[in-house]
Amino acid sequence: MSKIRPWHHYQEWHELLDAICVDQGHLDDMELASALSAASGNGKSAAYEAALKNLRNWRAGAHVPRRRNFLLLTKVLRVDSYEGLRDHWIGLYGRSSAKARADGTTTPADAGASALAAAGHAVSEIGRRRATTWLFASIVPLAVVAAGSAYLLTGGLEISAKDMPAAEVEYRPSTTVGVGESAVVHGARGVCGKAPPEWDSVVQGLPELDIGTWSDGGVGVRYSRRCNGFTPARGVVFTAVRPGEAVFTLFGDPVAIRVK
Repeated sequence: MSKIRPWHHYQEWHELLDAICVDQGHLDDMELASALSAASGNGKSAAYEAALKNLRNWRAGAHVPRRRNFLLLTKVLRVDSYEGLRDHWIGLYGRSSAKARADGTTTPADAGASALAAAGHAVSEIGRRRATTWLFASIVPLAVVAAGSAYLLTGGLEISAKDMPAAEVEYRPSTTVGVGESAVVHGARGVCGKAPPEWDSVVQGLPELDIGTWSDGGVGVRYSRRCNGFTPARGVVFTAVRPGEAVFTLFGDPVAIRVK
């Protein structure tokens, strides 16, 4: 078997994943699948089989994992234990996700995603309706950002922030925009079910980027596993000012932005 090369030699996320697996002795994926299903909180055989199938697809480059499974992989493979690996790992993952959207294709869903997810992570339609009803009653409509030019991206569709009460704020692990374009990349929440922090507080924790600026996306809702459902969140809007790329962590989640 060939020797593992320096991490930055790998320029495709699935190749880097495979190299890490080989370095740790995961040649047949069975032990890793067991660890992945256990980390998800579901030790049933269906979860194990789903994890095994997903690992084979991920390592072959057939598709990119959803955010939840990407974070589980990061934990199970102990990515942080390798010097200089984390940023490269996150960057390649973000680029792979962005490429799928740029090609006009959606990232295929992980096999048996419902089996891998713990039961408490599911959001019932009843719970969503209650959250929406409460939010419409208690949260003011979203502010107009940058004279109405900011947008909330939900499901790949651009929705004007103007006059949109309690819109869903989407976390996007990777975002590709053109110069002058804006997109919500994440949402800052407070205590579950309570109003989110004010923008002045949020902006202090945002990284300074050469490729763009930050602005307030107003108050909406986002799904939170920690809150076990939807909770108020303040949209964080990125506006591109020059071409380039940036990879960083925002509210504990990996984020990659490319300006073309």
